[in-house]
Amino acid sequence: MEEKYQRSLYPQLDDLDYGIVRALQDNARLPFTQIAKDLGVTEKTIRMRVQQMQDEGILSLVGIVNPVKAGLNVQAFVQLAVEANKLDDVVAKLQEIHEARLVVLTSGEYQLNIQVLVRSYEELSQFLMNKLNKIEGITRVNVINELKILKSKYKFVR
Repeated sequence: MEEKYQRSLYPQLDDLDYGIVRALQDNARLPFTQIAKDLGVTEKTIRMRVQQMQDEGILSLVGIVNPVKAGLNVQAFVQLAVEANKLDDVVAKLQEIHEARLVVLTSGEYQLNIQVLVRSYEELSQFLMNKLNKIEGITRVNVINELKILKSKYKFVR
């Protein structure tokens, strides 16, 4: 049965790769022997494919922390308008700030979007006043508070 999975892995993943990814998304600790059994291939094939996808940066097996359960009860998206010649400097400063979980370059009025996770609205205020407002090159800020997460999905679907 393994012959049907012998197509080139890259640039596009084949059916076996997708099967492996789907299995590991549901349970990253699932034994390779179980995945192999479910997909009708050998454990060695699964092990090699997982290693290859990790080496290529396609797959990472990581633990996902629920921010609310970890005490980070306030989450906000912050849009930042930045002077064109200061963009690299602003990004470098944001990378040093632990409250900024995600920094994204975007098109439109705001060049950067960041996701901020903090314990309280007081902490959010302190972050905005004492850290973000002190970064040279930011010309405008728009804070969008997350009121309720309606969908959060990390699954890769084919």
